Amino acid sequence: MKVFSAWSRVGVFCALMLVFAQGAAASGSGGLAQPFAKGQGMFGVTMGYSQRDLDGGGDEAQSRRLLFKGGFGFGEGLDGYAMLGFSDLKYSGTDFSGSLGELIGLGVRYGGFLIGEGPARLVLDFQWEYFSSEDGNIDARVDATHLAAYVVREFGAAGKVGYFYPFGGIRYSMVNYSNDGPDFHEDERIGIFGGADYFVSPNVFFSGEMHVFDEESVLLSAGYRF
Repeated sequence: MKVFSAWSRVGVFCALMLVFAQGAAASGSGGLAQPFAKGQGMFGVTMGYSQRDLDGGGDEAQSRRLLFKGGFGFGEGLDGYAMLGFSDLKYSGTDFSGSLGELIGLGVRYGGFLIGEGPARLVLDFQWEYFSSEDGNIDARVDATHLAAYVVREFGAAGKVGYFYPFGGIRYSMVNYSNDGPDFHEDERIGIFGGADYFVSPNVFFSGEMHVFDEESVLLSAGYRF
């Protein structure tokens, strides 16, 4: 697979930085870390749990989520993806314990930066998500944006059972909690994460992912790459 020219890489990188500078950021989404080939894609399901310190470490926001994700490769290491699912929200230290609400999300990533001759590569991932949760007549809305940079490497022969992709990196997040009462913001914006995608057949995979510092979260995924 060809990679972008040096100027194309700089252009994509600058575009992502511009979006980020305007206030965008995102969250962990689950499977797959390796960029797609042109015309390749995936769909999968993710279950996760996260907790995040709020406003100087006083209270925590806790969420459980169920996501359905689809992604598609445009070629040259550039991918897009979308998420649709449900998430609840609970604030420790308050009486708010919200029900499952609708969640939507969008993302784009660029993985054309090969490390050496490969198969390791550096990937930039930008993601936005939004969901709401209700407790009686009280509403809470969460708007999260993230920019992540991570390294992913392939082990094993692609297309055969047992190959996998471990990955790890750093993420900057901006998360706003808008409520019918006081609003909250995240306590820490910079975190690290890691995980692996493991293929049990040439197309079927399972994934695990963990985040720390900006949030403590675990994501488990299963899906199909076509």
